[in-house]
Amino acid sequence: EKVLQRIANAGYRPTALDVSAVSGAFVQQQQAHRALELFRLIGVAGTKSERGSAAPTENHDDSRAATIDTFHSLVHCFGEVGEPGEALKVLQAMQSEGLQPRADTYNLVINACAQSGDCDRAVEAFNDMQRRGIRPNAGTFNRVIYAFGAVGRSDKVMDVFHVMQRLGIEPTVVTYTSMVNAFVQSNQPDKAVEVFQLMQQQGIRPDEVTYTSMINAFVQSNQPDKAVEVFQLMQQQGIRPDEVTYNSMINAFVQSNQPDK
Repeated sequence: EKVLQRIANAGYRPTALDVSAVSGAFVQQQQAHRALELFRLIGVAGTKSERGSAAPTENHDDSRAATIDTFHSLVHCFGEVGEPGEALKVLQAMQSEGLQPRADTYNLVINACAQSGDCDRAVEAFNDMQRRGIRPNAGTFNRVIYAFGAVGRSDKVMDVFHVMQRLGIEPTVVTYTSMVNAFVQSNQPDKAVEVFQLMQQQGIRPDEVTYTSMINAFVQSNQPDKAVEVFQLMQQQGIRPDEVTYNSMINAFVQSNQPDK
């Protein structure tokens, strides 16, 4: 960091590769704020790849890619420490530098917002990427569905799913599982069952998280026998239950007055 400051004070412009290398070190040490301060102090717009000379095209491309990667790492870091507002600021700083964020960078921002329960900001980021002509991918939609489910807005889940279908983006096991979870969390077990059935009709194989969510759905709807059926089906499919699954089954047996099971 001090070396970059000395370079700048001497009248030279640090390259984007220089700044990215030092900032990347801060990110790896979970010091995203220091990395962001460095970006703001030195600046990356108009950097040169050679001291005092215009950057050749290939070096300019390398510098640009390094800068985008570093911004991406900053977003990831702020998301990991639970600061979605800062992740959004990094995204905005990236755009002000004339850099186009990637879809996976937006995914990180949406995920950070979703994990903190800030559904509105997650949707804002989702809408912004579409306005800028950046095509969402399955991971984007999975995170938006999760965001709605986390705050109990399951009424929006199917809307997002239908947009995904209109764009021709194939849902994944995570997509369907996120939808199931959203309906379970909003106490709509019948909707969860519908999604589970749709998932199987589409040839998507449920995983242990999906099965556990379905067990919870049947526990919620006071159908412990159905929960047992799902558990048995899970085992027949060769999917190993985890601790969360067993806890859900304990709840099912307690509910059916079979605690000795």
